[in-house]
Amino acid sequence: MLSFFFMSLVVALAPGPDNFFVLMQSASFGRRAGFLVIAGISTGILIQTLLQISGLSLLVVHSPKAFFVLQCLGACYLLYLAFLSFRYVPSEKSSKGVEALSSLALYRRGLLMNLSNPKAVLFLLSFLPPAVNPSLSVPVHWQIAGLGFMFLLSTLIVFGGVAILAGSLRPFLEKHPRFEVYLQRLSGVVFAILAISLFAS
Repeated sequence: MLSFFFMSLVVALAPGPDNFFVLMQSASFGRRAGFLVIAGISTGILIQTLLQISGLSLLVVHSPKAFFVLQCLGACYLLYLAFLSFRYVPSEKSSKGVEALSSLALYRRGLLMNLSNPKAVLFLLSFLPPAVNPSLSVPVHWQIAGLGFMFLLSTLIVFGGVAILAGSLRPFLEKHPRFEVYLQRLSGVVFAILAISLFAS
């Protein structure tokens, strides 16, 4: 379990849509926004772990139509986020910025980001089951649940650190709106590239 935990830390540090999204939201709207997004992503990981225990994740992966639908949903959501980033106007922040993004909206963004990513489903399917030891007296489903919790804990540690560091940029961006625009445009480009790569895969 300890070696799996450290391996999970390395995986959480690897660049991907989830940690990049936490980075952008924390820098744009502050640490609190980042932690709300992390809460949504964490809920997604819990749901995916439960789906693995029930075997539904395996059915989705082995059903070309279901997996294609999940790919399309994930890519469309990334394109939607790219669109929001490109149309972002910092001058409206006082009236339509942080206030416009409620706690529920930020939480929902993180949840949808995780659940609509088919690569996350594939990753957990290839990451959790190999760590299960059938020779142990602990039932397999409880082992998967424990491993999923360890992966979730590592995600919380890494993503929490990202939210804290990126959130410290918020005061600078408030004083320099031009850099905030550049940040949003950059995030829009990255989200669009991630969407295209999802379609291409």
